[in-house]
Amino acid sequence: MAKRKKVRKKAAVKKRQPKPVQGEGFIKKTSRSVGEYWSQKSPVLKFLLGFAACMILFYIIYLSPIFVDNIGRPILAVEAKISSFLLNIFGQGTTAAEDIISGDGFSISIKNGCDGLETLAIMLSGIIVFPIAFKLKWPGIIYGTLALMVLNLFRIAGLYFVGKHFSEGLFDLLHEQGGFVIFTALGIFLWIIWANWALNKRTGQASPPNTTGT
Repeated sequence: MAKRKKVRKKAAVKKRQPKPVQGEGFIKKTSRSVGEYWSQKSPVLKFLLGFAACMILFYIIYLSPIFVDNIGRPILAVEAKISSFLLNIFGQGTTAAEDIISGDGFSISIKNGCDGLETLAIMLSGIIVFPIAFKLKWPGIIYGTLALMVLNLFRIAGLYFVGKHFSEGLFDLLHEQGGFVIFTALGIFLWIIWANWALNKRTGQASPPNTTGT
């Protein structure tokens, strides 16, 4: 007679599942909810919120004592020297010491707000948060920054020239009101030029090649 062999069933080994980290589920759910909420918003609202966030971050850094002492003042000193050099090309006989440009009977001091960084931040924030590929952003960042830096140097030199050779009222108008407004408008105008170029470039890249035979 054949003997029955008893087959012992091996007990299934239960693998221990890693215990979820406390709060991990909440974080994932919150992140997913925020992502879904953000994706449903219009591109214009996303742009405005991103722009506002960039400007808030800029002013937090820009107004901090660390930035003012270690970065802001050296920038002002360099701008004063270059602006003095431009003025001397036109025979103004100026010298620069730190943030002060001095000449025969007149001098100006370059302070925060005259360094052009606020207008630069406005333009760069608009470029950074604009919904387009980065390869179309970097030309605007580089060339826009160079353009605003050069324009601001001529603005400083122009303020000195107006203050020395024209009325004090005209100097105050250009310095405190018109100068900042006009320079900010220039920054926005440069952003518009870049945005128009970038959108046209993207449209040209997206359009299919013409395969129509003759």
